[in-house]
Amino acid sequence: MQRPVIAAVVVALALLAARPAGAVPLRAGADAALSAVDSDSPPWFCHNLDCPKYDVLEVKDAYETRYYKPGMWASTDVQSYAFSMAVSTGFKRLFEYIDGANNEAVKIPMTAPVRTTVGAAAGPFCKNNFTVSFFIPFPFQKKGAPKPNNPDVYLEEEAGSFTAYVAQKGGYVLDDWSVQSMVKGLTQALEADGKVFDNETFVTAGYDPPFRIAGRHNEVWLMATDAEQQSKL
Repeated sequence: MQRPVIAAVVVALALLAARPAGAVPLRAGADAALSAVDSDSPPWFCHNLDCPKYDVLEVKDAYETRYYKPGMWASTDVQSYAFSMAVSTGFKRLFEYIDGANNEAVKIPMTAPVRTTVGAAAGPFCKNNFTVSFFIPFPFQKKGAPKPNNPDVYLEEEAGSFTAYVAQKGGYVLDDWSVQSMVKGLTQALEADGKVFDNETFVTAGYDPPFRIAGRHNEVWLMATDAEQQSKL
């Protein structure tokens, strides 16, 4: 994990975050999480919005392993030095799309999470690559989503399945130390367990508007790349 990239994510987690302050005790909630997946009901932190479906494969103290099923996302790519500027630009483009800036001039309901994939910069003083994404609601997944008017917005119509290691935290994440601690903690836990993952990129998932005070939930995802993990699918 490259330090400039880790530091960059701080503002997005502050803007997009989720759950009561403090790290979420994953093991304590393991049965509830697995039960929620078994019943095909969305997790509590989606707050009744459509969310991508996943199965929980493993629950550890520091993270859980999720298998995400294929789905459609609306995405936009942004290059920026600052995460906050990239997320602001990407969010605006995507919100305009769901607010009617599409070839059918229809409004599309908001979903969760706002997903941001952070790629490593080419080198010092270079811009980072950010992909900001909205999940497409299930009714539009079935009948097809309208095409964006903005050429900078595109539909990932057959986005494939993937396995992610997910660290969770509540409250507002407001400083570099909190982000670095969260990513470093996940990285160390995965390395201790012998997991193989992509350390060149990471994903943030935010489930809440800035005005939500209680019940906030933040996530950081690192993507699994090891054949053993993929064989479980």
